[in-house]
Order: sequence, then C-alpha cells, then structure tokens
Amino acid sequence: MINATQTIGQIAGRRPATIEVFEQFGIHYCCHGEDTLEAACAAIGLDQEVVLSELNHAADTSLAAPSLWTDPILESLIGHLCSNTELLLHRNLPRIQKLARAVGSCPTHRHSQPREVARLARKLVREISSHIAQESEMLFPAIQNIEQAYVGEAVLRTVPASVRHSIAQMERSHEAIGALLSTLRRLTGDFDPGDSDCATYRALCNDLKLLDREIRLEVHLENNVLYDRARQLSQALCA
Repeated sequence: MINATQTIGQIAGRRPATIEVFEQFGIHYCCHGEDTLEAACAAIGLDQEVVLSELNHAADTSLAAPSLWTDPILESLIGHLCSNTELLLHRNLPRIQKLARAVGSCPTHRHSQPREVARLARKLVREISSHIAQESEMLFPAIQNIEQAYVGEAVLRTVPASVRHSIAQMERSHEAIGALLSTLRRLTGDFDPGDSDCATYRALCNDLKLLDREIRLEVHLENNVLYDRARQLSQALCA
C-alpha cells in the first residue's frame, strides 16, 4: 500500500505503473524523486487522498506485470538503458538535430519563437549526447564492476567513492537537461506548434514531445533505481 510519506522516486521505482498517474497529475518523478508524495501534492495544490487513491489503483492492477527495471541485477537494467540510448543516438537525436537546423535556417522563422525553439533543441541534443557518452564510457562500466566485485565475480578496479562522485555529476546533468526540456515545453505550450503551417516545425514539436517523455523515464530509471542501488553497493564495499 502506497502512503504519503514515501518519496516519489520510491513509489515510481517499485511500482512503474504509477508513472502514468504522476504524468496525469503533473508530478515530477525523475529529477525530484526525493520529495515525499505529501510534499509534492502540497507544492502544486493537489488533493493528497485523490492522488493516493489513483496511485494505489494503478499499483494494484499491475502487480502481475513484471517490469525490467524492478530486476535487482544492475547488469540487466544497464542493458535496458543502453538499448534505449542507442535508439536516441542513432535515430531520435539526429532527426531532431536535422529538423532544428532546418527550422533555424528558414528565413520565415527569423526572429520568431520557432527559431528560439530550434536553437534550444540543438543545445538539448548536444547536452543529451554528451551525457550518454559519459555514462556509457565511464559510469556504466564502473557500476558493472562494482556489482561484479560485490558478488565476488570480479576484482574491484573502481574506487567506490569516485563512482558516487560521478553519479552526483550525472544527476546535475539530468537537472540541466530537464531545465532545457521545461523551457521548451513552456515556449511551445506543451510542444504544440499551434497554427503554424510549417511541416518541419510541426514535426520538430512532435519529436520533442516524444523525447521529453523518453528522457523523463530514463532519468527516473537512472536517478531512482540504478544510481540508488549503485550507491548502496559502493558503500557496502567500503564498509
């Protein structure tokens, strides 16, 4: 049974079906997962009991449905995250970059909102690409080594404290990416192209809306599940 003293991250991490409820009520479950449900509801003026009822209903109806990210093996979760980031790097982000360049260079959009949206979209692509590179090249391998060392299947080659430091850096990067997405969401009125007759701008808004959803899920899985468990293992190895 979910209660109001649990944090948003704990609820979403243990019961992935509740993510849809958080989306519905506009409760941030990724970058601010450390807030309790009670505090989150109070901050945006929601009826706590109504939200609790919806969360428990979603959790109860999905108990029989297994989710990959509830697997305690970090290797499995990292594999899931890497598969998703491969799609981002080789399909989603290049498409957004191409659309943003076209919108930004179009004379029709000079000194207009679409031009600013295009500029921020290009910046967002760079931020996400850099973040993914750092995770896949440094942090994920270090977390895998820590898990393998913890279960006795490998020699510890990583300094546990350095992993916790890297995690803190990645969380700050998540905040920066989230801020960019929030700005884009505000500028476009929730990624709505309005009455624009520019097919390229409409496609850019649609792709950004899909990316926003995908990134929030990724950040949730990393902040509230992967990083939390990695910290626990790294601290256990130092004990």
